[in-house]
Amino acid sequence: MLGERVIGSQTSGSFVLAVFDDWDTLHAVLLELESDKAARLVALLHARKDVPPKPSASSLLKHMTELRFERSRQHISCTMGLLAEALATRLTGGARTLADALRDWLGSNQAKQLERHLERGHLVLCVELRTSDDFSVVCGRLVQASPHMVELCNINFGLRCRA
Repeated sequence: MLGERVIGSQTSGSFVLAVFDDWDTLHAVLLELESDKAARLVALLHARKDVPPKPSASSLLKHMTELRFERSRQHISCTMGLLAEALATRLTGGARTLADALRDWLGSNQAKQLERHLERGHLVLCVELRTSDDFSVVCGRLVQASPHMVELCNINFGLRCRA
């Protein structure tokens, strides 16, 4: 699925979210994107226990934080950075699930769908597009590698959560 949702009147950038089944596929995509200048890796979200060993993992996986939403079935691990900080702010602001925290950015249905992907053990990659011209290149790569969903959104990290 490829969708688009613009959030708020001021956004900090265009982001692409892609969902993966396994670490090997994700790792291959990370290697491609880390060597490319079209996108900047922002975050990885997952609820899995089988994290690959650090030497083989991307630099994106080295610093993770755990988010514990009251009504979520599993704890969500997120790469430390702006997304993790924004989600933590929404958590302390009353978001009871990851979907609650994401719904302003993705819309209610897409946020719930993303949360279900994490509950099923899927891996969610968040990539920032450097320019609007990079959209087709980055999304093309992600759509080929992700069997589930690739979602385009504009995220304003300062936007408050409607809890």
